[in-house]
Amino acid sequence: MVVRIRKRNFFNLLIALLFLSATSAQESTDYIWYDLAKVYKYGKVSQNTQNPFQRFPDTMQKAVRPEVWSLSLNPAGVTIKFKTQADQIIIKYKVKGKLAFPHMPATGVSGIDLYLKNKMDKWQWVKGTYHFSDTISYNYQLDNSSGKLKEFMLYLPLYATVEGMQIGVSQSNGINIQKSEGSLPMIIYGTSITQGACASRPGNAWTNKLGRKTGIPILNFGFSGNGWLEPEILEYLVQQQARAYILDCLANFDRPSLGPDEAYKRLIYSVAKIRAIHPNTPIIFTDHAGYGDADIYSPRKHAVDRLNKANHKAYELLLAKGDQNLYLLTQQQIGLQSRDFVDGLHPTDGGMEKYAAAYFNLVSEIFNK
Repeated sequence: MVVRIRKRNFFNLLIALLFLSATSAQESTDYIWYDLAKVYKYGKVSQNTQNPFQRFPDTMQKAVRPEVWSLSLNPAGVTIKFKTQADQIIIKYKVKGKLAFPHMPATGVSGIDLYLKNKMDKWQWVKGTYHFSDTISYNYQLDNSSGKLKEFMLYLPLYATVEGMQIGVSQSNGINIQKSEGSLPMIIYGTSITQGACASRPGNAWTNKLGRKTGIPILNFGFSGNGWLEPEILEYLVQQQARAYILDCLANFDRPSLGPDEAYKRLIYSVAKIRAIHPNTPIIFTDHAGYGDADIYSPRKHAVDRLNKANHKAYELLLAKGDQNLYLLTQQQIGLQSRDFVDGLHPTDGGMEKYAAAYFNLVSEIFNK
């Protein structure tokens, strides 16, 4: 009896067999698993928190609005560094919240990102295969025929709350978690763009790009829609030693309850709070970067212009009063164009690169004085 298999069915069968073979091979390998809830994390001040991945310490829950607290549970800018000789790395984790947004893919919202320190001592992106479900998994294949110990940096999700995460490597390799306090961080207080919208993956958020470009640690306090320069958050931030403070909140002041006048008042207040404890630490005022349709819809252009005018007014007043450690990053220096936006509000990966480049140029000038 001859069984005839159509070409299309044959290829489907072949793919299924290959998948089963690969799965079987993976399952036959013995892995050692590490609970990443228990390891040291960069990008957060307190290591002992109820959720091991959150940005704020537990004491801030009663101090800030519920919306801010909820966003602080998203580990934007939090990283884990480790070394291994493994040629395969598997990461599995669960999150609370949406996996993706209409304007931002799952790889950016709830995905992770892995970087390898290469021979030039630069961080290089590592491609992974991924699956998003109740448990999210990433599988990284590496060429490590040399058997040398390599250093990796893992970026955690930008917009999802991590509820548990494990990393697995073959038992013959294992991993060494890196822990180093390093140099003083730059502290960034901002909006959804600071938190990472709308990067296609965590490593492309401008704050994370800036960290790799400068080698300076970053503490990301971007809160989507809630970067309001609030006293309770400033009170916490000024308790931290910083290489510089960046105030990048103007985009969230484009609303009736806030506006240019309130932005001006809160910028003056913010500097007073910082200067009371850190009289000489550089402070950067950042302009609103604009909207993607501002050239064809004048109300949005006028809104941006008014906010940036308030920003410049506060900066110039404080400069005139003798504060010589204030700096301004202008809309023109950031240089976003219509093609640099996903939805007219949030930058693409290309827009994020422009943000990071503009900040890099300014902080290089500041720190090289």
